[in-house]
Parts: sequence; C-alpha cells; structure tokens
Amino acid sequence: MAFQRPPGTQDILPGSAAVWQRVEAAARELCRRFNYREIRTPIFEATELFRRGVGETTDIVEKEMYTFEDRGGRSVTLRPEGTAGVVRAYVENKLYGEPDPAKLYYIGPMFRYERAQAGRYRQFHQFGVEAIGSTDPALDAEVIALGAMFYREIGLDNVRVEINSVGTPEVRAAFRGRLLEFLEPLKDQLCEDCRKRMERNPLRVLDCKVDQDKFGGAPSILDSLNEECRTHFEKVQQFLAAMDIPFAINHRLVRGLDYYTHTAFEYKAEGIGAIDTIGGGGRYNGLVREIGGP
Repeated sequence: MAFQRPPGTQDILPGSAAVWQRVEAAARELCRRFNYREIRTPIFEATELFRRGVGETTDIVEKEMYTFEDRGGRSVTLRPEGTAGVVRAYVENKLYGEPDPAKLYYIGPMFRYERAQAGRYRQFHQFGVEAIGSTDPALDAEVIALGAMFYREIGLDNVRVEINSVGTPEVRAAFRGRLLEFLEPLKDQLCEDCRKRMERNPLRVLDCKVDQDKFGGAPSILDSLNEECRTHFEKVQQFLAAMDIPFAINHRLVRGLDYYTHTAFEYKAEGIGAIDTIGGGGRYNGLVREIGGP
C-alpha cells in the first residue's frame, strides 16, 4: 500500500519552506514594530468553545469542524480559526489584568473540513492579530493597517481593503426585518444554504458566494446604524485616511462569523481567481464575556 498525504493537505518541501520562512519573518517583524506579542494556543480545544464563540449558525460550526471524542469521552475540535482560542487564553490567564490592551499575534495551522479545491485546504496556515481590551476605533484602524502593510511588504501590490460596519446586536435585529422583506420574494431563487440562513441568521445570506448577483438591491445595514455605531465607523475611516490606507466601503460585507460588532473588513487580491478574499476580520465586543471573561 502506497501512503499519500490526506486530501486537502500539502507537504511543504525544503524549497518552499524557505519562502514560508521569509513570509513568517516579515509577519513577526511587522508585529514587533506594532508592539504585538506572540501567543501560541493548543491546536485542539473543547468543542463548546467554538460553538459558543464562533456561532452555532456559521458554516464553520455547522459543516466544517474536525470534531471527535477523546479517550476520556470529551468532545474536542481541531481549531478552525484562531480568535476563540486566543480569547480563551486571554480570559483563563487573566491577561485583562495588564494596564494596556492585549496586543497579540499567532502563526499556525488551522483545520476545516472543506471540499478540496484550488486555494482551499483542510489544513491551512494562518497569521492573525488580536487586540483586546479597548473600544477605541483607532485600534480597528491599526489592525486593518497592519494587514495592509503585511501584504505590501511580502510583495502583493494589488490588494485592496474593503470595510463595513455590522453594528451591534440591537442594530442587526432592527436591520433583520428590512433584509427579510427584501429576501422573501427571492427565496425560491436562492441556494439551499441561503434558504436555511433566512430562517436562522439572515445577514449571513449576504455572505453567500453563489447568489451574490441577486443582492444588488439589498438594503444597506449602514442605513440602520445608531449614532454610536455611525460615529465609530466614521472615526475608523478618518484614522485609515490619516495613515494613507486606501479603502472602499462595501455595505454587503458581513463576514462568516457571528461574533463581529462594529467594524468588519476584508482584503481582496486581484488576478488570483474566483475566490479573491485573502484575509479579513473585525471587532468583537462581547466575545470575552461570552467565553467567560470579566
């Protein structure tokens, strides 16, 4: 029997490893300049951490997690993303006791059970930063700028930044009715996933890659923002402009995770194929409390 690597994985051979090392070195040096410190969390965590932190209605939790019982009968999951584990470590190790916001970064493998295709791996590697402990919109802009500078420093000059505000849970609840009113006449034309999302989390419909062409007339969540959310988003834009970070507002950008509040953002690269999103993130006020923090 000839053994082969599992589907959706890759062998990083010596010639390629040198390129990986250069990219990782650029990430570490950029984080040093921005005063982000490295954190390393376990590759597997309690399954409930991701269900509660990432969101029950997300594709990650519903379809993509590698979950199994260990020999002690505990349900554990290979980490599908980095934020939930970092927030768990922040809470468990009481990093909130430090006077300044916790500015952390990580580099490592993540795992999602996806259909193997070009650009999609079941074991993939992620560089991410987390800034926890401040509501200042300047921190949103700093994280966005760090990502934009990272792509520039590794030689990607065709990357654009898109931003949006997804408001607060209260804002999204008010927007939900307007969105459903728009989607209801289209229901029979939407993919199966979108029809399910309409019942459980309508905003996620806007994240669909199959039916994007049907949402041209969708209402904008920006029209539903309250004064606090509107002010926060305006300040993020002002800080990005002050740092000379070009950006575009995409009012349909919602991302695929449930914990985001206020700012959401993505990095798009031109000329790499149909899937052009190479990074993204957002603010997550409330996730620390959801996972068990102060």
